[in-house]
Amino acid sequence: MGNNFTEADYHDLPRLWVRVGDSGEYENYGDDLAALIDYLNDLSAGEVTGWVDGGMGIGVETVNYHGYDFISLYWGDADANPIRHLNEEERQVVAERLEEAFI
Repeated sequence: MGNNFTEADYHDLPRLWVRVGDSGEYENYGDDLAALIDYLNDLSAGEVTGWVDGGMGIGVETVNYHGYDFISLYWGDADANPIRHLNEEERQVVAERLEEAFI
C-alpha cells in the first residue's frame, strides 16, 4: 500500500500557531512545541501568569505580555483558524520551560 496523503490532507492537519503581543504576526510552528518555546524565550516572553481561554482570544499571559497584549498560542488549521487550546500537558510544558525575563 502506498501513502495516499494528499495536499488537502496536509492542509487539514492541526499545527501550532503563535502571535506575540497585539502587533505581532502569526507564526506557524507545525507540531514543534520545543521550537516555539525557544522562540518565546528568545523574545523574553517571561514566565506564565495565566491562560486566555476565550473572550479576547486563545493563548497565554506572561509577565511581559498580558491583557490585550497577550501571546496567542493554539492549535489551528493551515490558515491559522483556531481548532483547540493547548491541553493540560502542553500547558505544563510551556509553563515549565518559559524562562524568567523582565522587559
